[in-house]
Amino acid sequence: MSITSIAQAMWCHGHNMQIEYLDQIKSIRRAGFFISVVPKLNTKNWFHFAIPTPVIVDGNRLHADSVMIRFKTYSSVARVTEIHAYDAETRIATHNGLTLSPNSLSTHRFDIPNNPEIFWGLGISIGVTVGSGTGSPTIEFASAGCDFFP
Repeated sequence: MSITSIAQAMWCHGHNMQIEYLDQIKSIRRAGFFISVVPKLNTKNWFHFAIPTPVIVDGNRLHADSVMIRFKTYSSVARVTEIHAYDAETRIATHNGLTLSPNSLSTHRFDIPNNPEIFWGLGISIGVTVGSGTGSPTIEFASAGCDFFP
């Protein structure tokens, strides 16, 4: 798909992110420009973004092309290890076995296989694994989004 065929690019700001297991978190800071999370060591957690989802535009049901996340970590102690995308309760993409721990804010794109039509609303779930070590487990999310096309 070329960038000119995108009908909508929808994003959600990081401070709207939801955390699945709050008991595995040391601290959370929401600010105007991000959410900063300090997970406990030796944990696995899921962070969720609900993306504004235009399911029909100009009479056409939209398809999902790819999802993106914009984030950074303070060390390799915290790593993004999974990205899953959902249309309501239906999982439409899985990217497992990742080891992402960028030390500066960066954007990562993940394709959605077969570009399914979207019916109910798009969610992005981010699996984060935190190991042990001397580095900081802090992870900051600025935003997450999805490209849609007719």
